Amino acid sequence: MKVHSDLSTFKAHNPAVTIGMFDGVHSGHRELLKQLIGKAQQLNGESVVITFWPHPRMVLNQDKEALRFLTSPEERTILFSQLGIDHLLLIPFTKELANLTSEEFITDFLVKQINIKHLLVGFNHRFGKGRQHSFSEYEDFAKTYNFSISQVEAVLTNGLKTSSSDIRNYLSNGDITNANTILGYHFLVSGRVVGGQQLGRRIGYPTANIEVNESHKLIPPDGVYACLVRVEGKLFGGMLNIGYRPTVNHNVDHRSLEVHIFDFNRDIYSEEVQVEFIERVREEMKFENVDALMQQLQKDERMIRSVVCNYLPKGE
Repeated sequence: MKVHSDLSTFKAHNPAVTIGMFDGVHSGHRELLKQLIGKAQQLNGESVVITFWPHPRMVLNQDKEALRFLTSPEERTILFSQLGIDHLLLIPFTKELANLTSEEFITDFLVKQINIKHLLVGFNHRFGKGRQHSFSEYEDFAKTYNFSISQVEAVLTNGLKTSSSDIRNYLSNGDITNANTILGYHFLVSGRVVGGQQLGRRIGYPTANIEVNESHKLIPPDGVYACLVRVEGKLFGGMLNIGYRPTVNHNVDHRSLEVHIFDFNRDIYSEEVQVEFIERVREEMKFENVDALMQQLQKDERMIRSVVCNYLPKGE
C-alpha cells in the first residue's frame, strides 16, 4: 500500500475511491473496503481510501477534549495495509476544507486532482459542509462529472450494529467481547515501554509500563485484562492492569497501563509494543496487604493463561 500526503504528486490508475475517518476499521468498514477493492478490479484500476488528519472535531473545536479514538492514525494505516488497499491518501483537515460543500469537494479533489472513476460510500455516510447532500444528490453529481457511484448497505455482525460509537460504548463499559466482535479483530493499544517503580518485580510479577502513543486513544476502564502482547515481532500472552494500583501506590495521581508478559524476561525498555485486549477479568481492587495482592495475582494468572493459550500460535 502506498501512503500519500501530497495531492499534487498523487497518481492512481482508474481510481475507485471511498472517503471517511474509518475509526476502528471495523467489520462494517471492512465490508466497504472489500467492495472497494472488488470495484477497482472491475475497472482494472486501483483502490483509494481518502481520510483526514487532524480529526475534524479537533480543527473545529467541537468538544475535542472528549474525543476518543479506537485507532490512532498509525494503527489505521497498518489495518488498511493488511486489507490490501492500494493507496491511502491522508488529507490535512483545515477550516477551509470544512467549508467546502460535497459538490465542491468532488470537483476540486475527486475529479480535478484524482480523476475519480468510481465513488463508494457507506450506507449513512455524508461529507461536505453541513453534510447537506444525500446519496441521491451524490448520484446526480456522478452523472454530471462522469464517474460511477455505489453505496454499501448496513452491516450486522452477529446481530450487532457495526458502529464506531457502539464499539466505544462497549469498550467504555469494559465489554471487550462485543467490542471485538464488531471490530472483527482484538481491540489494541500501541505504546512505548517506559520506566516504572518496579514494584511488580519485587513480588514476582514484573511489568512493562506502557506509555500510549495517542493522547486521545480510548482506554477501557480500570481493571485486570487477559491480553496478547506483540513485542519484537512475536506474540505473547499477558495480564494487563489498568488503573492506579491502590494496594502499592499511596500517591494515587496517575492512571497506568502495566502488563505482565508471560514467559518473557527480556529488557524491553523504550521498545514499542502492541497490546490486544481479549477479556476483562475483574475490576481493580485494593487489598489489605501485598501478600493478599500476590495471592490474587496468582489466581488471575492461572485463569488468564487458560484464556490466552487459545489465541496464541502454536509454539509461542
